Amino acid sequence: MTTESSTPEKESPGRTADGRRKTYRVVRDEQHAIVRQELLDRFGTDGRIDAHEDPVRWRRAIRTNPMTGTIYRVVVAVVGLALVVAGLPLVPLVGPGWAIIFIGLFLWSTEFMWARRVTQYVKAEVKAFEQYTRALPWRAKIPLLIASAVFGWLCFWLALTITGIPGWLPDHLEDLLLQVPGIELIPPR
Repeated sequence: MTTESSTPEKESPGRTADGRRKTYRVVRDEQHAIVRQELLDRFGTDGRIDAHEDPVRWRRAIRTNPMTGTIYRVVVAVVGLALVVAGLPLVPLVGPGWAIIFIGLFLWSTEFMWARRVTQYVKAEVKAFEQYTRALPWRAKIPLLIASAVFGWLCFWLALTITGIPGWLPDHLEDLLLQVPGIELIPPR
């Protein structure tokens, strides 16, 4: 359509119908409203995860039985806690710490409403940031990309400074990393 058209164009993520960029607060509020509505549609006003309405058949069979349902909730709680506790020390060290923590949190969210709310909050925040940055012009995206790269390198450098270079790396990578100040080889035991 031409710009003189009287029909408004479809609103794209992060932009208004007339093409202007939305503020981050507006995008964030929209995403949180969507998530709140999803929770209301799925769990109703009481906010309970009903065992009889579970979409996963094998889990519904376990949860509807009073004996196995309780055991299942305890197992989910313990395994989720083990994953979160295992992921915590991996956050500052080399390893997928945040990924392990989120897997534990997602496991909890299958049974516990408070964990479901946390995961939905994280989902809304990530989606809002993604939509907001997608609508930014390139001159604004470049500093974000540079800051992300610097932060990633800083985390990598800090982890290698604390733990040292692992011995399983190829020699040419070890030689490159040894040129970076503060990074040393792990001493043999």
